Amino acid sequence: MFKRGVSPIIATVLLLVLTVGLASIIFAFVIPFVQEQLGSSKACLKVLDGVEFADSEFNCYIVGATINETGVSIKVKKSEVTSVKVSFIDNEGNSEVKNINNSFADSGMRVIGVSGWNSLISDFPSAGEQRTYILNKKYSRAEISAVTESGNICAVADIMEFKPCTVGVLF
Repeated sequence: MFKRGVSPIIATVLLLVLTVGLASIIFAFVIPFVQEQLGSSKACLKVLDGVEFADSEFNCYIVGATINETGVSIKVKKSEVTSVKVSFIDNEGNSEVKNINNSFADSGMRVIGVSGWNSLISDFPSAGEQRTYILNKKYSRAEISAVTESGNICAVADIMEFKPCTVGVLF
């Protein structure tokens, strides 16, 4: 008969204060943790869908007695893309990774129309442009990924299977 209880209004207010306090503590730890874990992956959002293999008759390979070359056309769609990594895979599954940017010089690779291997590739495509590069080996497929300004390699953006070049295609 003389039992006293907490009024419903005070109980509701206490529950709300407890809920807000717990949520604040959780967010104080969770948000910085998530931001730290995402870190570099946010940079890849800027270059998402920013590079692809362009449709071109030069996306093919030539194999002969004195020639063994593969052509690949790369199209840059976003200005944030300043570098790409291309993995070239041969029929045996062996791969060779090429980094292509404005100051890239690599053995066994050149820009189409430039004579001589090991030439300086200083003509990286701007946004909306494409370039064709020639490699002095036969490859069966390639995968391309954009590279962020901080050097992080993003997910594979495009995959291409090379076919034999049609008659009349010369690099």
